[in-house]
Amino acid sequence: MDACSTSSSTTNNWTSISYFSDSGGAMLSCCWARAALQTGAVQIHASTEGRCIQSWDDFICLCENTGYKGEVCHMSVYKESCEAYRLSGKYWSGNYTIDPDLSGPLKPFEVYCKMKSYKSWTVIMHDRVAGTSVTGSSIEQPYIGNVNYWNASWDEVSALANTSTYCEQWIDYSCYKSRLLNTPGGRPFGYWIGRDNVSHYYWGGTFREVQMCGCAINQSCTDPRFQCNCDADYRQWYSDKGYLDFRDHLPVRRVVVGDTNRTGSEAKFYVGPLRCHGDRNIWNTIAFVKPTYITFPTFRPGSSADISFHFKTYRSHGVFLENSDDQLRNFIRIELNTTHNLVFIFMVGDGILNATLNSPVPLNDNEWHFVQAEINVKLARIKVDYQPWAVRRFPGQTFVTMEFTHPLLVGAANRTLRPFLGCLRGLRMNGVPLDLEGKVNEEQGIRRNCTGQCLNATIPCRNSGQCIEGYASYTCDCNNTAFDGFYCHKDIGAYFELGSWLRYNIRKKPVSDEAAWANWIDPHYDNFSLGYNDTADDIEFSFSTVYKPAVLLYISSFVQDYIAVILTTEGTVDLRYKLGLITHKYQLTNRNLADGFPHYINITRHNRTIKTQVDYMEPAVEKITLVEDARFDSPKSMFLGRVMELGDIDYDIQKHNAPGFIGCISGVRYNVYAPLKAFFRPNETDPPVTTQGYISESVCGAFPPVLGYVPWEADPWFTGIEYFYIHDDIGLFWLTVVAILALLLLFGGLYSIYVYAYQQKGSYRTNEPKNLGSPSSSRPLTETLRREKKNLPEIEEEFRSG
Repeated sequence: MDACSTSSSTTNNWTSISYFSDSGGAMLSCCWARAALQTGAVQIHASTEGRCIQSWDDFICLCENTGYKGEVCHMSVYKESCEAYRLSGKYWSGNYTIDPDLSGPLKPFEVYCKMKSYKSWTVIMHDRVAGTSVTGSSIEQPYIGNVNYWNASWDEVSALANTSTYCEQWIDYSCYKSRLLNTPGGRPFGYWIGRDNVSHYYWGGTFREVQMCGCAINQSCTDPRFQCNCDADYRQWYSDKGYLDFRDHLPVRRVVVGDTNRTGSEAKFYVGPLRCHGDRNIWNTIAFVKPTYITFPTFRPGSSADISFHFKTYRSHGVFLENSDDQLRNFIRIELNTTHNLVFIFMVGDGILNATLNSPVPLNDNEWHFVQAEINVKLARIKVDYQPWAVRRFPGQTFVTMEFTHPLLVGAANRTLRPFLGCLRGLRMNGVPLDLEGKVNEEQGIRRNCTGQCLNATIPCRNSGQCIEGYASYTCDCNNTAFDGFYCHKDIGAYFELGSWLRYNIRKKPVSDEAAWANWIDPHYDNFSLGYNDTADDIEFSFSTVYKPAVLLYISSFVQDYIAVILTTEGTVDLRYKLGLITHKYQLTNRNLADGFPHYINITRHNRTIKTQVDYMEPAVEKITLVEDARFDSPKSMFLGRVMELGDIDYDIQKHNAPGFIGCISGVRYNVYAPLKAFFRPNETDPPVTTQGYISESVCGAFPPVLGYVPWEADPWFTGIEYFYIHDDIGLFWLTVVAILALLLLFGGLYSIYVYAYQQKGSYRTNEPKNLGSPSSSRPLTETLRREKKNLPEIEEEFRSG
């Protein structure tokens, strides 16, 4: 306990008491406990300067100029790092006050934060930045240069380095006949001292604990016999310099120089500011993918506690943490008990109580949420993100005791109750970060980082379906695809008879000039504020047919622009892009695709670059010149089967439009629009689809997937053997071939059986000697029997006459 001095005064039955700590640090509790109030005693924990105003049964803590806030000046008013400021929206560089241990014993201090869009550098200056000249030192009586950091104690700077993801510090030793590390293998004349007062005999620009300088790594030392420039001991100025970047050894606390006592010998050393980025505590993250828990040493908060962490989950309930005693008569617990309710439950003296936060938005949206909870003799409260605190105030003279005996459980309560599935990061208890990543155990379902089942899914989502993380499981969002099924693997296709067609209305009216101008200013590839992107297209489908010509796909617009994929009279596939006044014509393949087999087409345009692909072959790349229009303005409708657009249609389209497409087409998608899915799987009462003629659902045009078919036993939606029909127009020829082959195989098999059975029945072995010279000895038995049967009447007649 730090020695504290006090001063007091009494006004209107309230006693004002001020406390001053010798060592400084966070004010963990300015006055607490009914017994302490009754005796006029007040207990504090290493406070900087706090004032308690109290009566016989109540008190008020004044936290001005302490760097802390709350009912008992327990919570830091500052962020723990520059990274935390950046994540909270502070994007400008400048001086910031940070508190690496938050409500812990270290006091806040000022640093310079150099903000970038993807990370923030924390810079701390000191008194050795300008450089120091040294003469007259020896290895027995070296010069020791202490590095004093501005605005922060050594413990505070060390805490910053310890919590950072990466740190570096430049160090430079310039020498004139002054040796440094005395390489190779000698006793070092100079070295530096880092964290925990440990001496290090490696220099900047090299590997840790290797007695050499940076010039030895890149083989640029002045004298190759030595591993430092200065170790050559020349009467000329040289230097050894580089970055020290092993975070666990930093910051530099002292520099030792021990070879400047010879005539003319001199050295200068320079230590750069400590530069760190990242925050290991903020991003100390694990994922619970199975019902389990992890344990930490028992939480011993005393009379006040604060807890903070980030979480994300899709589950509607789960316990984040709990600490208790043997009989659960003294415990604290934080849990999500509904999609909107975050609860801080506790029993710390006066029965089971809780502070419940009712969020207006669901908290199981699989987004990061920041939770803060606090309990002391005045109140208990909890908040999430930027929502107001949910507060449970205690009556005067409340006695709070948090004397737990069980280990702290994270991820479940009482080891089995309501396990949490999701991600946790940045867990702090009274400002002390807990190393969640140190508890990683893949077998028990605890993974490093926020990685659930999506990362290593046995069957990933197909066809650009989005994986929705469930941690213990996952689902696939197929909304922006042309496919269906649990893994977005089921093709949705159709068979078009002669004269049938389908129209999908993209827009009901042209795009306004204001909206078009806004989209032109921000032509981002994923900008679908207009329902499309006029500088980017993504088209894919598969088809099979034996009839040609046909228009496979046509996208019209409210202007004269259009996109068409045409099956020509030769069976090749062409692309027509009309943008502005120019119609671009591209041949996708010179093969005949009207062969009754499924074929896959993919067309992607990004600004002036068009990539086309057929049957997963090598993509072909085309360019639109800079003088040509690259915008597909105001798309109107998509047509399958036949183009039935009102108004003039280009002659090139008309001559391929009759009699229409006859065959199968599947997986049709233009950007986010899937016309066949909208027709066969409508998710609205009035889908924007118009059809004419006979169009039946069929996957006869589906192209085999690259990743293979999903096994039926792995498909949660599988209900039985699924059949699809082969339409006569497409498969008649191949069906006939298959039938003929089957009949040939059948007749061949029957003939083989017949021959085999005949041979077994009409032949036998005999041991009787054969007259090899007799011609009749080679006659079959059946022939002999026929001859004997034929001569039988003559023998009978001779017998009667005789």
